[in-house]
Amino acid sequence: MLISKFIDRYALYDLHKKKSKISHYLTPQDITQETIDRETFYKSNPVNVTIDLSSTEKDYKIGSFAFNSSLPSGITNNDMVKGDVFLNEDEENKPNIIFVHGWRMESFDRIKKIFHDRIMNEFGWNMYYFPLPFHFQRQPEDSLYSGELMISANINRTVDSTRQGIVDLRTLINWLKINKKGPIYLVGVSLGGWITNLAATLEEEIDGIVSIFYANKLSHSIWNTIPGKFIKKDLEQNGVTYEDLERYWDILDPSQAKPKVNKNNILLISGRFDQYIDLNDANHLWEAWGKPPRHIYNCGHAGIVLQRTKIATDTLSFIHERVKR
Repeated sequence: MLISKFIDRYALYDLHKKKSKISHYLTPQDITQETIDRETFYKSNPVNVTIDLSSTEKDYKIGSFAFNSSLPSGITNNDMVKGDVFLNEDEENKPNIIFVHGWRMESFDRIKKIFHDRIMNEFGWNMYYFPLPFHFQRQPEDSLYSGELMISANINRTVDSTRQGIVDLRTLINWLKINKKGPIYLVGVSLGGWITNLAATLEEEIDGIVSIFYANKLSHSIWNTIPGKFIKKDLEQNGVTYEDLERYWDILDPSQAKPKVNKNNILLISGRFDQYIDLNDANHLWEAWGKPPRHIYNCGHAGIVLQRTKIATDTLSFIHERVKR
């Protein structure tokens, strides 16, 4: 336990070497569950997705997918969604796995190190690496780090960015449903797990999800865990209380709705000693969703690296068991 916590603390120290140099706070408009219909709020519109395949490796065609966000932010590079794609040459009926990365990740590399080679060598599934708003090439030039503008003390922009992420993810899901025959599975890590959970409460075209080291209530994470401490400070300096933030971000809480995915096709994975994610918060989602399949590892958030073999085995076995039914 002590070693897991120490590793997480060290990683957090390194994480916070890059922090916002200015306040992102803006006086928020009140957005609450009571005044907005969730289905309408997160609705996606059909958008043309282009696939550009430029190379081959083993039995795969490799390239990128791209489309314009149907919920533009007004920031040009953020509104172009472009991710990596790996299609089996016999792609027609292969499962389609969409990977959703974590907050402040700077590339897909950490996700690929967990899953990519195993899928290529053992399963042959199609893979899509989906970029969240304000991350990677969607990061504005004046942003200090990947994801700075997605989650911040700008309360409404955080809502808008999350909404855009869900709408963009649903665009890709629905395009796959129309253009590919295989089932669709989402695999989210950290912030990507939270996004994946939220998508599961909205999207009927998902066949299953695996959510790894996920948060549930964003307001809880910002207020009660170390990664959010500078955002919390920015909010408190501008008179925002935890109760205020809970109300503003209620629409972002996956545990407020039941998943549209079959409960038995949901796998939740948490770290018992996670210093990034409060296990009590993760427990709340698990209980609210009727206790779907779950693993709790004896590790911290650094298990993304230190436990990647176990994560890959549990995740891929879970999907494989459902694909072969």
